[in-house]
Amino acid sequence: MISLKTWNAFVDLIFPRVCIGCKRHLNFYEKILCIGCRLDLPLTHFQKNRKNPLFQKLKLNFPLENATALFYFEKEGKVAQMIHQFKYLDQRHLGVYLGHWLGDTLLESSNLKKVDGIIPVPLHPSKKRKRGYNQAAIIAGALSEKLKVPLVKKTLIRVKRTQSLAQIGYDERWREVDQAFEFNKPLPKEMKHVLLVDDVITTGATLTACARALLKKNPLKLSIVSLACRL
Repeated sequence: MISLKTWNAFVDLIFPRVCIGCKRHLNFYEKILCIGCRLDLPLTHFQKNRKNPLFQKLKLNFPLENATALFYFEKEGKVAQMIHQFKYLDQRHLGVYLGHWLGDTLLESSNLKKVDGIIPVPLHPSKKRKRGYNQAAIIAGALSEKLKVPLVKKTLIRVKRTQSLAQIGYDERWREVDQAFEFNKPLPKEMKHVLLVDDVITTGATLTACARALLKKNPLKLSIVSLACRL
């Protein structure tokens, strides 16, 4: 009987997989990224320190329990390349892969692994129809699997179709997302601490608008996570 290791090696020979970072062939034990590229990515390690720079930045805008991101965001780097493919080129498996990686780091944190529910930043319905999926929901789903915590859908909705925030300046971003989100339905009573999930944090405007909509009618503890952040 052929072992799984032998079978995977045979499949890789016939249908070679390549690293999304450097494009070299992956070994049978590697997935998505080769070990070299994995080690080269700019991890923040923010989960190890509650009072990290991202927490300090966001806590100025709303009451916050914890905040972390897996990577630092560099505009032309491998992280940006992966997130672009995941977000705009229908590479949903990348979101699951990175979401599981983020989940592993949350399990290292005594604060971030103790949440009652996970809420993705919602897309406007028209944008979701065009893209076919909500990237934040895919990340949140992967986190739900890792943390064994329920994914909460439709509690927060996007009522304003905003333009792409990447194309506008700092002040315009805050005006664009003002009142863009609304609280839609009550959370289960047992959910006292929720995790709000997005793909990339830059100014923090989107997450601030989401947080204010959630906290307006809920006495919650709120933590924030994302795949990447730019400080």
